[in-house]
Amino acid sequence: MRVDIYEPLWRIGQTLKEPAFLPLPLPDNRHASWRELRIQVDFFRRGGHQVAEKTGIFSPKFRLKSNLSGDQFLAFARSHPDADVCFVNVFPTMPYYSYNVWMQGEAAHPGLVQRAQRLLAAAGLDWDLSKTPRHHRGHLCYANFWVGTPAFWQAYVGEVLDPVARFLETCPQAPEARAVFESAPYLVEAPFLPFIAERLFSTFVSRRPDIRTAPFHPVGHDPLANCSSAFRREVVQHLRARVDEADAANHFPESLIREQALFSKLSTMYHHLHFQLHSHPHLVPEEMPPSGCEVPAAPPVEGATG
Repeated sequence: MRVDIYEPLWRIGQTLKEPAFLPLPLPDNRHASWRELRIQVDFFRRGGHQVAEKTGIFSPKFRLKSNLSGDQFLAFARSHPDADVCFVNVFPTMPYYSYNVWMQGEAAHPGLVQRAQRLLAAAGLDWDLSKTPRHHRGHLCYANFWVGTPAFWQAYVGEVLDPVARFLETCPQAPEARAVFESAPYLVEAPFLPFIAERLFSTFVSRRPDIRTAPFHPVGHDPLANCSSAFRREVVQHLRARVDEADAANHFPESLIREQALFSKLSTMYHHLHFQLHSHPHLVPEEMPPSGCEVPAAPPVEGATG
């Protein structure tokens, strides 16, 4: 089966990081602050998602974040022809210290959930984020590393992301729009919008049990190897057995959810302090956008908060 993955190129002379991917030139970088949301919506509106059986758009940081080659993921996607969407979550420890993407997002970027809820309502989406279910390994996809069928693109990008984009395009001065372009707490300058948009994928698939998903899980891989600090390793070790048990039973005690919320905040606090002293493995200077873009310090194709 044909699976196409495109890699955005936004600088003059920029070349593919992943030779197995296809180039996606971005001659107009005025919407750099939108990150993948703008790229996915524009691609969808052009009908680019209708060419192959499955299509995706991956950041040049795919190998850096996933430790996978493009060929490896393409082979995985081709081996699941019946799936509506195939994806890889490059932060496999997050489900241990966060109940879902919004718990983690609010801990990392305080104010994110309220802004997201108001944006979705303004765009005509009746999602109540406070009722978002548990996000386990079958839902999580930080960094937008997914490939979907044309029908999946229509359901997700066409019916979720495109309405959000149209609201932002037509009502840029609305309070809900202005709020998501305010600077979010993060390691580099970036607005709330990309952190909101990134979490819509997991929220969408968790609301749609009819969608056939194929998450990539390396055989024998220990999530502890992905911990970015000794503190997070201790947190995961502390919660891991109980979280795995709750996921297996499909029942999360309220006490465990509260404990996850606490450790999500503590982990984020330590994470920010840690990377004030150490370089972050996902912030690569050469991938910063050219001067004159809306968010000069943040790469135009960057997703996860990590």
